[in-house]
Amino acid sequence: MVLTLKEKATLTGGTSYLFGFKNSDTNITKYFTAPNVSTAQTRYDCFSITETGSTFQNLTGGTVNLTEGYYDYSIFQQNSATNISPSFSGVTTLVETGKVLVSGSVETIIFDDDDAEQTYIIDGE
Repeated sequence: MVLTLKEKATLTGGTSYLFGFKNSDTNITKYFTAPNVSTAQTRYDCFSITETGSTFQNLTGGTVNLTEGYYDYSIFQQNSATNISPSFSGVTTLVETGKVLVSGSVETIIFDDDDAEQTYIIDGE
């Protein structure tokens, strides 16, 4: 998941993010953290999120089980890389909201950046 969260963050130092995905059908919210694997974090954030499709989860490592459907997501800045509770005192500010579709198929997305003359392939697996 590629986002630009640093520009909205107000914490200094090692800012981490808490993701909340609320299922539009069930209204159940799943909270988790994910590693930021961006190689240019001053420009963008790239989070490694794995949807397992099984009961295995690592909610502090970006591995989460989500059923197919639409989710409203909320992302909060926090000072903990392992907290998964929105009521934790280190969760400070909502920095982004949006909607995401979790589908049963894996897709490869190709992003062609003409200005940089490079092609980036983002694999769904």
